[in-house]
Amino acid sequence: MGYGLFWLVVVVVTVGQALLVRSAWYLRHGTANLPPGVPRSHGVTDLAWTLATAGLTGMMLYYAYRTLL
Repeated sequence: MGYGLFWLVVVVVTVGQALLVRSAWYLRHGTANLPPGVPRSHGVTDLAWTLATAGLTGMMLYYAYRTLL
């Protein structure tokens, strides 16, 4: 049961992280016109934070897997 639940979590997290990275990749140029007073984030920085989060999540899953062994 534990292994099946772990791999289900891995699949869900991987799909979620892939969608986040894909979105950050496409939005890194920030071509949308924002209303006055709304701050614009730096697209490359958003992409870097998204990739860092994905990497750290992968490390967390790796160590969780090692704990299950």
